[in-house]
Amino acid sequence: MPGKARLVDDTIIVRPGPDEAVKSGQTRRVWRARLKANIADALNRRDIPHELREGFGRLFVVTPQREAALGVLPYVFGITNVSPVRAMAPAEVDAIAQVGGQACRDAVRGRRFAVRARRQSCNTLTSPQVERALGSALDDLGTVDLDDPEVIVRVEVMGGRALVSDERRPGAGGMPAGIQGRAVVLLSGGYDSAVAAWRVMRRGADVDFVLCNLGGAAFERQVLQVAKLLAEAWGFGLEPRLHVVDFAAASRQIREHVRSDHWQIVLKRLMYRAARRVAAETDAASVVTGEALGQVSSQTLSNLAVLDTGEGAPVLRPLIGMDKPEVMAEAARIGTAPLSERVRELCALDAKPVVATTRRRLDNQEARLDRASVVDAAVAQRRVLDLNAIGAAELREPYLFTDTIPSGARVIDCQPRHMYAAWHVPGAEHWEADRLARLYKRLPREQTYVLYCTFGTQTPVLAELMQQAGFDAYAFRGGLSRVQQHVAARERAAAE
Repeated sequence: MPGKARLVDDTIIVRPGPDEAVKSGQTRRVWRARLKANIADALNRRDIPHELREGFGRLFVVTPQREAALGVLPYVFGITNVSPVRAMAPAEVDAIAQVGGQACRDAVRGRRFAVRARRQSCNTLTSPQVERALGSALDDLGTVDLDDPEVIVRVEVMGGRALVSDERRPGAGGMPAGIQGRAVVLLSGGYDSAVAAWRVMRRGADVDFVLCNLGGAAFERQVLQVAKLLAEAWGFGLEPRLHVVDFAAASRQIREHVRSDHWQIVLKRLMYRAARRVAAETDAASVVTGEALGQVSSQTLSNLAVLDTGEGAPVLRPLIGMDKPEVMAEAARIGTAPLSERVRELCALDAKPVVATTRRRLDNQEARLDRASVVDAAVAQRRVLDLNAIGAAELREPYLFTDTIPSGARVIDCQPRHMYAAWHVPGAEHWEADRLARLYKRLPREQTYVLYCTFGTQTPVLAELMQQAGFDAYAFRGGLSRVQQHVAARERAAAE
């Protein structure tokens, strides 16, 4: 029933994306059910109580926490825009003008405005009637400007009821997430792969992420943070996972057996193979990459043509025609840019790359590898992380600490000077904690750092700072005594 005219502070109109309108009735019903489920997931994750209603091609969210809901709904794929309803009235001109004028006074005061009315299944009044009546009720507060209004007051007449609103907030657009089936995204954490993932999610894909890790735990953590943001901010209705595949063995074999000018392109092909293996095991229909034509040597047209073996799931490249500034602008808009800018440009196979190879040449180079050990075994032994289940502790604790000092690591002693003079790890540099906190950004990012201090309490904070800035840095777990035990054990092993 329409009820009496009244002001409203608990209702939001949700307008689905235009893709839904061109589908068959059965498909529209499936899409609408998925969209409703994703909206419910978004609001439930933020503990926003709500009721979802449907009618006249719209969805309606009714909640006592309307502003909180308005902050979440624009991140749900499949929504064109949302409007907070300011007033409801029976489908009667006088009632709409009276309550609409009361509800929108503040919005139009001192501004140029227009009234737009739209009717659905109502034969008792016309849109011009509503527009003239409500415009007259607001005319003494602002200036009517039908061509370039600052505020548009909208009246939607649905059957016997009229809803009045004075703003539209843009939604994410696209299709309801998950409606198109599953895809696997090769994620490096940089601008490109994150934006590519967002784009296929926006077009309805349910995604898993694959990281072929060449950079150790700190690098994994940086990529995990990007994946977690995509899942948490945009993945409503989805249960994405990050598959971490250790590519250290692949890197070693490529260096040992492949011509140096083919290192990068063979590595890329092995990553395709790893992602396709994950896709096959997770029933994913495609592999998605962040490649853009001509951006780097492995992405020239000739190289892209021979990279793909044609086996398994097809490779999709949503960014293929985009320039880097366009990608970076989109990364800023979707929120991944601050994290991606800290991810190291990882190039573990640093050699002058070929810019135009042939399929036969690439096949011959790849044939030099034991693919069963570098790809099949790595995929079989991968770790799978549930992105929705990972909390702050899981994002921090496993990635900050080390119990060993890797060969080639740059060791930094953060003790007071007199304690450093009394004992330190052979070859360790002395940087007191406050000095390192001020100056760590001057250090080169290409090295691995292990930090230790007297009680093991200061270096986790410093390693956290360095990791967030893109450094491969770790705190030795425990205090000085643990470091001394490790060094002594290492010296004994070397003497035996």
